[in-house]
Amino acid sequence: MKSAINSTRGSALAAAFSALPPFPGKLRLVDSLGKLTGRLGNGHASFSPWPGARFEVDLRDRIQRQMWGGCYEPHVHRCLEALLRSGDVFLDIGAHIGYHAAYAACRVGAGGQVYAFEPNPALHGLLTQNLAQFSWAQAHLCAVWETSGTLGFEGSSFAGESGWGTLTAVRDLGKGEHTTVQAVRLDDWTRKQDLSAIHAIKIDAEGAELAILRGARELLARCRPILLVEINDVLLRYADGSAAEVKKCLAESDYDLFSLSWPRVSQWSLAVNGEFSDALGVPRERAQATLAAMHHVGFRQ
Repeated sequence: MKSAINSTRGSALAAAFSALPPFPGKLRLVDSLGKLTGRLGNGHASFSPWPGARFEVDLRDRIQRQMWGGCYEPHVHRCLEALLRSGDVFLDIGAHIGYHAAYAACRVGAGGQVYAFEPNPALHGLLTQNLAQFSWAQAHLCAVWETSGTLGFEGSSFAGESGWGTLTAVRDLGKGEHTTVQAVRLDDWTRKQDLSAIHAIKIDAEGAELAILRGARELLARCRPILLVEINDVLLRYADGSAAEVKKCLAESDYDLFSLSWPRVSQWSLAVNGEFSDALGVPRERAQATLAAMHHVGFRQ
C-alpha cells in the first residue's frame, strides 16, 4: 500500500512539474524532489507524461529524474511534435529508456511505426517495458554503426549517470562494465525490414553519429528522412571524426543543417555550434516546409 501511495504522489509531482514553464532553478528543484521521491518509492516511479501513456523511470539516475520532471530535452520533444504525424515511421537511435520513442509512438499512432535502438543492456529492460504499450513500437538491443557485426560497449563508470556509456570503437575509458553488442548498418537493416518510407530519425549515439550516417547513405538518398543529430566534437574526434565531417557528410547528401535549441532554430555554423549542439538535418527540398512546421509549434529563427 505504501508503494502505491508513493507512486501516486510521484505521478502527481511529475505532472505538476511537467506543466510548469522553465524557470531559474527548475532543474535543480526537479532533481532534488526526484531524489526524494525515489527514496520513498524504492527508486522507481511510474507516471503519465502524455495522455494515455505510462512511463517508468529509475529516479536514482539524473537523466531519468529530468524525464520525470518534464525537463529532459524539451527542444527534441517540440521538434517531434512539429515533425511527426499519424502514420509516420520514426527511428530512435540511442533511445535510452524510450522517452522520445514513446512520445513518437503517441504521435504516429497505430498506423505508424517506431523502431528504437539501444546498445546498453542495463537500459534495454526499461526501454522494452515503456514501449510495450504500443504494439507499433519495437525495442532493439543493438548498436547502429557504419558496418553490421559485433562491437564492444562500455557502460557508464559514474553512478547515477546512465547516459554516458559508449561503444569502445568510439572511446574506452576502461572503467565501466564491458559487454559485446550486436551492431547494424542502417542501409542493411532497412533493406531487411523492407521499409520504403522513414519520416524522421533521431541519432544520439555518444560519438558514433558520423559512422551511423556513413552507413545510411542509401537510406538518406531513398527515403529523405529528417534527422535530429547530436553533434559532440570531442566524442566524434575519439572516433576519428569531427563536427565538420558530420556537416560535410550531410551536405554530400543534399541536407541543410540547423542548430536546434528551445525555442531557437537557426542555420548551423561550425564556428558557433561546432563544439556541441543538437542539430536538425533537413533534405534541401523539404527545408521550407519543415521550418514552417517548426515555427508552428513555437520555434523561431
